[in-house]
Amino acid sequence: MVLRIVPTVAFPTVQDAIDASSSGDSIKILTGKFDGFEVTIDNLKIFGCGIGRTIIEGAPAQGSNNGVVVSGDRTILQGFTVQGFEDDGIEIFSDNNVVKNIESKFNLGPTGSGFAIVTNSNLIVNCIASFNNRGFDITGQHNCIQKNNSFQNLDSGYIILNRNNILNKNLAKNNEVGFLIITDFNNLFTNSVLNNKSNGIQLTTTADNNNIIVNILCNNEGNGIFLNGSPEQNVIDSNIVRNNGTANTNAGILIQNGAFDNTIRFNKARNNVEFDIEAEPGAEPPNNTFDGNKCGNSSPPGLCT
Repeated sequence: MVLRIVPTVAFPTVQDAIDASSSGDSIKILTGKFDGFEVTIDNLKIFGCGIGRTIIEGAPAQGSNNGVVVSGDRTILQGFTVQGFEDDGIEIFSDNNVVKNIESKFNLGPTGSGFAIVTNSNLIVNCIASFNNRGFDITGQHNCIQKNNSFQNLDSGYIILNRNNILNKNLAKNNEVGFLIITDFNNLFTNSVLNNKSNGIQLTTTADNNNIIVNILCNNEGNGIFLNGSPEQNVIDSNIVRNNGTANTNAGILIQNGAFDNTIRFNKARNNVEFDIEAEPGAEPPNNTFDGNKCGNSSPPGLCT
């Protein structure tokens, strides 16, 4: 195992150090600004001097418009900022990687994300995504997205496009939508979803069998939790939903006509506009189950205890 330092005479760029490395080696990036790079070798550790001190900007990773591309398995990235790329700040194209203590910002292309997790079984922890088009774009499976902060992104703070992912203890604040769930069998628990410009957590027609449990949703301008279209067999359980909504079409928890066989239970909803819990005609019991919710008002009446 070898440690390589960037920049040095031997390794003026991060890509130079990667190209000279073997599996198990480490690369230390010093304070300063550096071009993007692609991790092409398995089992490398690449670490900077901290967010705002080691900065990846300028030329993208070769052959892409992304800042950092990870195509080697079991990579560890830690301790730097990635900013200002046309597409994604960091794009993960391999499995079993760890990305921690990374900031990704101002990646504002039409499909640009702070973090794009394309593949499977990755851990993204203690990272920050801000001022991107999207914060965290998850198209792989079995990923753990934990203790991250996604704020002031133009579109979604977190968008989940594949199944069997866990999102735990994250913050979504001041995005367009906090969490947008497109598909099934994902788990969102103990996240904080605050002050987003539209919905806090939104499930689309194709989002079935998801668990939305013990999250806090406050002061979102749209709905706190929105089952949009015809999602089925989701569990909305033990969430705190307060002060959401700005129009009479909003609610703390809104279940649209067409949603079927979802369970909405033990939630605490107060001071939402227009209702704390609303089931549109066709979405009320028995088509969906409402049990043990503590709230001030509902439509139709009787959805609160």
